[in-house]
Amino acid sequence: MTKIALQHVTRVFGSGDTQVRALNDVSAEFQHGSLIALMGPSGSGKTTMLNMIGALDRPNDGTILLNAADIGAMSDGERAIFRRGIGFIFQRFALIPTASAYENIEFALRIADVPRPVWQERIIHTLTQLDIADHAHHRPNELSGGQQQRVAIARALAIHPQLLLADEPTANLDAQRGAAVLTLFTELCQSGVTIVMSTHDPAAERYASHVCRMRSGQVERIDVRATASATQK
Repeated sequence: MTKIALQHVTRVFGSGDTQVRALNDVSAEFQHGSLIALMGPSGSGKTTMLNMIGALDRPNDGTILLNAADIGAMSDGERAIFRRGIGFIFQRFALIPTASAYENIEFALRIADVPRPVWQERIIHTLTQLDIADHAHHRPNELSGGQQQRVAIARALAIHPQLLLADEPTANLDAQRGAAVLTLFTELCQSGVTIVMSTHDPAAERYASHVCRMRSGQVERIDVRATASATQK
């Protein structure tokens, strides 16, 4: 179960006239089991916030706590170990181009130290959940953008993470498959998984328990929904 707290987090890129404050004194807190949608225009800081929470980048100022652990204070080695338990869905998929869909997920399970005897069951299960099992032995260049997206989602889910970070997870999916992914996310949250996703998809707002509205590196407001049903009408 993962509780997330950002306390006065600032991330600056560049210097002088080219300096950009991707995050500017951001504070927010989310309880475990939340489905958090980061929404806002391009350049508002959504992906940077995901990278901060996932220990892929460090803030210039401020503190990021996951279950009271200060990930900004971790060494590089500690951060690498910490990331093994996080499911990442990257906007550009980050699939290994020479590996099949099955092998891409297998590699993620190996990195996450998942016991080998359960690999096949998990891989087939997650590929089936995402309706991509019939392409298990296809390489990324043999798949459409939407199919690659579903493989990337399956890879993240296969490690059974308690924290899932997703950058535009429905961007390459049609409305039906996008809704299926968002429904799956709500079901995972009901079992205690915490999910943070950056998205431009207006449909995502109906599924999220928290909608964090961002602009110019700041959180404008956080809308909290009373419920986020796994079955959307």
